[in-house]
Parts: sequence; structure tokens; C-alpha cells
Amino acid sequence: MPQASYEYAVGRISVLSNKMLDAAQLRRLSEAGTFHEALAMLLETGYGGNIAAEHINNQEIDYLIREQLQISRRMVWELTPEPELTSLFLLEVDTHNIKTLLKARLLGVDAPDVLIAGGYFSLEFLKECIKTKNYDAMPDAYRIMMNKIENELTRSVDPLIFSAEIDQAMFKHIKRVLDKKNDHSFVREYFSLMADFQNARSVVRARLMHWDVDKLRVLLLDGGEIDHKVFLDNIDTPMEQLGAEFNRGSHGKLISQTVEEYVTTGQTPVLKHKMETALMNVLRSVKWNMFSLGPIIGYLMAREAEAKALRMIFGANRGGFEIELPELYA
Repeated sequence: MPQASYEYAVGRISVLSNKMLDAAQLRRLSEAGTFHEALAMLLETGYGGNIAAEHINNQEIDYLIREQLQISRRMVWELTPEPELTSLFLLEVDTHNIKTLLKARLLGVDAPDVLIAGGYFSLEFLKECIKTKNYDAMPDAYRIMMNKIENELTRSVDPLIFSAEIDQAMFKHIKRVLDKKNDHSFVREYFSLMADFQNARSVVRARLMHWDVDKLRVLLLDGGEIDHKVFLDNIDTPMEQLGAEFNRGSHGKLISQTVEEYVTTGQTPVLKHKMETALMNVLRSVKWNMFSLGPIIGYLMAREAEAKALRMIFGANRGGFEIELPELYA
């Protein structure tokens, strides 16, 4: 059950945060010579409880990481005094699951084991919705969009389109919840920043793929400070001028500089990396606000970043390539 007390919730989160891997530990793991050396170092930190190294192989490490992350999500859900706002940070899990289940149904196969527990919606609920094509029990933004997708699928199947529309449903739902609660906290800033950054990235992507305005329109997300018209009007703007056109809103300067850096370097990963850094900075700004969701959501997203780093480390270890660790919370 969610807690009514921020004091209790933040106190518990503080204890849990002390058990997380820090940047130095993750760097040491990334420098380990073999899989077994990295695994031994990881388990020595207490990660995974008392599980023995001999019980984990190259494939099972992914399940261990996933299990630890699911435990963290459940803990946050049990502790949060604001379940409706907290649920918004779990929707990316649901979005992944909805896309995966829909693709599996279209291919006529069972849902793969990449489904993730720990979202706002239970896996059983989502499986039933996708199987029966009945979305009446879902929030309005999802219900309307999923019915639209099902209607479109009777005519054609375009994975890019329905994937983008599911993303749209997520951000429409987030905006409705924030508007209903009249929330102007870091939660709105976080998702507004994400929407604007993702929309800017979509313009760059559309240009690289030579997409038209109609295809770009499907990719644009609600909830940002920059009007969709700005993105649509600049699909043909010379790349050297594109960044300046996005310098609007409280994070416009950062988005503008990021696009300009991409144009200079030609490195598309910079767009995602700068967004991840900016989102973490939003969470860091409320890390010590003991009477808000700041520390609670910060812990949740820190565990997400930790899991991503571990997947990258062990994946690189298996493949023998170097990595750059993702943006971490600490």
C-alpha cells in the first residue's frame, strides 16, 4: 500500500540508496577482464542478495538485473505518498510491453520473454487487452489510441506508426494527469523536457530518413513547451540553422546547443546522451527535497540507470567491445 508519510518514505529510500552501486564500482566492473571476474565483483557488493556466482551464467545475468529492478519498482510503489504521479514514471515499462504484445499478436507468436514486470499496468491486464482488443478498462488516452490503432491495423500494418502512436498515448495520458492535478513540480518539468527533446530528435531523424511532414507529425509527443508547429515548420530548414529554431521554452537553449553539436560532430548518440543528462539534472535538483517525490523518483530512476549500466557492462564483456557508461544519478 502507498504510504501517506513523505518522512517515512524518504527515510526508507535513503537506506535503500546507500546499497546502490556507485560510479566508481561500475567503472571497476567495466574494467574487469572476464565475465566471471565482473560477476564476482558485482556479487561482492551484495547485489542480488546471497546468490552464488556458480548459479549465474552469461544469459542469467540479464534475468538477475531485471529481477533486482522489478524489486525496486515494487518498493517505490509501496512507499510513494503520490501513486498517481509516481505511476507516470512506470509508463515506459508499460509502453514497451504494449508494443511487444501487439507485435507478437500480429506475428501470431507467443509474447517473448522480454516482457517486463513492474509497470503501472499488470502484465496479465495488458495481455488480456491486447488479446481481446478490448481497451475499455484503460485510461482514456490509451483507450482512444489503441482503438485507433486496431482500426488502422485492419487496413495496413506499419510497426513504426503504431509504435509512435503508443508513445503518443503515453504522453497524452501524462499531460492529462498533470493538468488534472494542476501539477507544476519537477514531474511536469521532467516530462516536458523529455517531450521537447524527443520531438527535436524526431525532426533530425525525419530529415535523415527523408520523411515528409505527415510522417513526422505522427512522431511528435504532447506535453512539451515547444509547439508542434515549430517542429513541423522546420523539417526543411538547413541543418546549420535548425538548432536556433528550437531555442524556445525553459530548456530551449540546451536543445538548441545539442542539435548544433550534432550538426558539428555528426554523432547522433549525442542527442540521446544530452537528453539523459538533462533529465537526470532535473531529478538531482530535487534530490534533497525531503517533503516531495524528488528523492523517491530519483531513487527509482537511479536504479533504472544502474540496471542499464550493468546490461551494457556485461554485454560489452561478452562481446569484447568498449562502452561509455550511461548518465548516472549520483
